[in-house]
Amino acid sequence: MTTSKVKKKAATKKATTTTTDLARPADSALVIPDWMQSEAIVGVEQVGEHMTTPRLVIVQAMSEEERKEAFGEGGVAIMPDGVKIADKGEEFVAIPLVFWPSWEIWSDINDATAPMIEDSTQDPNSDIARRARTKDAREEMYGDGFKRRFVESLNFIVLIDSGPAVGEVASLSFNVGEHYTGSKLCGMLKRRPCSIFANRIAFKTASRKRNNRSWYGFDFNNPETDPIIQDKEQYDKLASMHADLTRLVSQVVVTREDVVQDADDIPV
Repeated sequence: MTTSKVKKKAATKKATTTTTDLARPADSALVIPDWMQSEAIVGVEQVGEHMTTPRLVIVQAMSEEERKEAFGEGGVAIMPDGVKIADKGEEFVAIPLVFWPSWEIWSDINDATAPMIEDSTQDPNSDIARRARTKDAREEMYGDGFKRRFVESLNFIVLIDSGPAVGEVASLSFNVGEHYTGSKLCGMLKRRPCSIFANRIAFKTASRKRNNRSWYGFDFNNPETDPIIQDKEQYDKLASMHADLTRLVSQVVVTREDVVQDADDIPV
């Protein structure tokens, strides 16, 4: 797959807060009336080709004040939908539906004229991927003292499987200071004798510190019950979701700007 240039530029790297940034109770999901359930669904045939997946994010110390007020520092939310998933350190369960690696060029967070992601690819043989995997080639200076990064991201789309937000779907990316955590999660999934979507993983936020910098990341473990899906009907539904989402991933529809905004100050 060839690289796809991110053309959108922003006047500033700081994301603009909108009403979607305010917390929405997870139990306020849309309810389909009985009479509508038998109606044909029309007008959305091509929507899936252009949609982006909401993102599972941790509220960091450098996040906007509005977000910290809505979800709490160290809390977990799905953005931009504004669905609260968990408080700091509170455990929640998620099912990984699909995984893929990607490689990006991140511009300097202080360079307000450049897009946050200058270029991205899913090609493991690309120059971006090669540089992201080579420690001495991951950074380069440009412009007026700016520094860009070549980053490898380990990406999942997960289904929330506990709490009031059960059934919500979001992307989850591990990169820079959290890349090692993502690698450990990949290793655990690889060792299990089942499909990726048959796993239930317990996540919770935990504080990190390195080189005088601190942030929050995800710790993970087995849930108290059923780390492997036991119900055949549920397994079949998850298999169908896996197939549909795999097609979306191949179209490179998942945006990562919000992840970059929150993670850019985390050390590699």
